[in-house]
Amino acid sequence: MIRIPARAGVYGEVWFDEEPPTDAGVDILVHRYCSTPIPRVRTVPLQTLRTDLARPVNEVVARFDATCRSEIRRADSRDDLYYELIPEAVDRLEDFTAFYDAFARQKGIWLTDRRWLGRAAAAHQLILSHASRDSEQLVWHAYLCIGDTGCLMYSASRFRGKDRRYRSLVGRANRWLHWQDMLFFKRAGVRYYDWGGMFPDESTADRAGINQFKRMFGGRPVQSYECTVPVNARGRIWLALRDARRGWPFRRTH
Repeated sequence: MIRIPARAGVYGEVWFDEEPPTDAGVDILVHRYCSTPIPRVRTVPLQTLRTDLARPVNEVVARFDATCRSEIRRADSRDDLYYELIPEAVDRLEDFTAFYDAFARQKGIWLTDRRWLGRAAAAHQLILSHASRDSEQLVWHAYLCIGDTGCLMYSASRFRGKDRRYRSLVGRANRWLHWQDMLFFKRAGVRYYDWGGMFPDESTADRAGINQFKRMFGGRPVQSYECTVPVNARGRIWLALRDARRGWPFRRTH
């Protein structure tokens, strides 16, 4: 479980049907990507893609589209890429967040949640990886690894403002990095590579493009849920105030 102290209480996060500790010491418990909704609590449906790494390597690759396979082969044989996997993320968080935040500013999206990343790393559930060439970092990935699932949380690449040849290199490096990460997880006995969610609304080019990129790897669509459970009176009060203040939508199941 990841514990996150907040201004008005303590949140706990459990993922992929992970069982919370008996005495979690939290006011609010958030079940992320659980397989079935929890009755009578705040529930948000989520869609994701999941790659089954228990299958033989050739079967995993066979589900990639032709362009994806070709780009990975070229990256592997011609691009002189270097792969680094960082299983204990604490000492390299600053490298990752600096890279991602520069990428996020270029795209105009949210910066990293450094507090969450620090808590996940402290819980030994955060894994980082990157692809580089000639000591130049091209792509970074961050994963939450819990039980039999590795879940993509962040992906960042640096190619804005570069020429077409460089952008193509970075695109290949990103696909290659995903594949190297899959191979690492498979060797480590992790069964599922979760793509970290899909945008239900593809009305913008960015969202449609991200969804299409993930689909190239042939993952299986999975329906899951995020359920927020108040553990005590303090948690119930804080959730009610938070929802009223922010106007966050939620669905109750019965």
